[in-house]
Amino acid sequence: MKLFKHNKLIFWLFALLLSFSSCTSSYKSLVIETAQPSTHLLPEDIHSLTLVNRSITADFQDFDKDSLQQFFFSRGFRYDSVVLDSLAADTTLKALGELLFESGRYDVVIPEQRFLERHKEFYLVPEKLDWTEVSALCEEFDTDALLVIERYFNKIMTDYKTFNDSNGDAAYASASIDSKYDVVVKIYDPVRQEIIRQLVVDDTISWRDGGYSTEKIFDQLPLIKECLIQTGVQAALELDDKLSPNWVKENRIFFVINDTDASQIALLAHDNKWQEAYDYWLQYAESAKTSVKSKAEFNLALASEMLGDIDLAIEWANKSYFTRYMQQTQNYLLTLKKRQEILARFNQ
Repeated sequence: MKLFKHNKLIFWLFALLLSFSSCTSSYKSLVIETAQPSTHLLPEDIHSLTLVNRSITADFQDFDKDSLQQFFFSRGFRYDSVVLDSLAADTTLKALGELLFESGRYDVVIPEQRFLERHKEFYLVPEKLDWTEVSALCEEFDTDALLVIERYFNKIMTDYKTFNDSNGDAAYASASIDSKYDVVVKIYDPVRQEIIRQLVVDDTISWRDGGYSTEKIFDQLPLIKECLIQTGVQAALELDDKLSPNWVKENRIFFVINDTDASQIALLAHDNKWQEAYDYWLQYAESAKTSVKSKAEFNLALASEMLGDIDLAIEWANKSYFTRYMQQTQNYLLTLKKRQEILARFNQ
């Protein structure tokens, strides 16, 4: 069983890139990456997934790379065929699991016994799973939902052409491989007893080369088997793009209250110790000097945002705004309110 599990999910909405402004400024800038909802991001209560494959039929096999290549060569490399490679289909599942985990949004389990029985032809989408089976799998692996590859289709189309010179002799050649794929995924929620997402990815990947040496042309092109595996990875990338949050770089600042701030906060930020930064700035929030108090409140808003509490961040930013007006605070309030709207979409 492959298990991808996060120890903490509290910071999944943020990734910090350590890029600070010069130390001569009254404030320092840093760059963070914030999560933006994807088109099919799962509901807030779905944090973990069991991944299984129900697309494999008796038509699938793990093709030997040399035998498969020879099959197409023996047909002049001008041949179209459905090629159902079990390793490619499994590659999609494994790659998707790693991508979902790396997004920071999901914990993922890929069981060793991950191939579910099916009784339909490979090109059909089978009937939905029984909810008893769905619940049993989610309970066994302690996950919130079940992600199932229901159909995996791959067609390889090859072409080889020669072009003659003025004497009618073959002088130039070109070869191409097109890999057409179609993958259907369903995500089952055992609590709601609903299929909460049904995803379809279908496209064609192409490889082409040409030259005066047939041997060199085919040295440059990937083997058919390699094309199948790359197709599986591409399908996983497209599925992940629909399910995982997208990361966008944004700028943030914090005000320097005393000379030790820049280096100290840089260290805390590097280690994601925003609670310590929050506690550090909190001592200045009661200052009798409005300039210090306002900057501390602004910084507390930043720490709150990085801790994942946007409501508290807005509260501190408002306090800073009314303690002493700064254009930076007004701009940050607008940023936080936009961020609040985005986060609300995660909970839909």
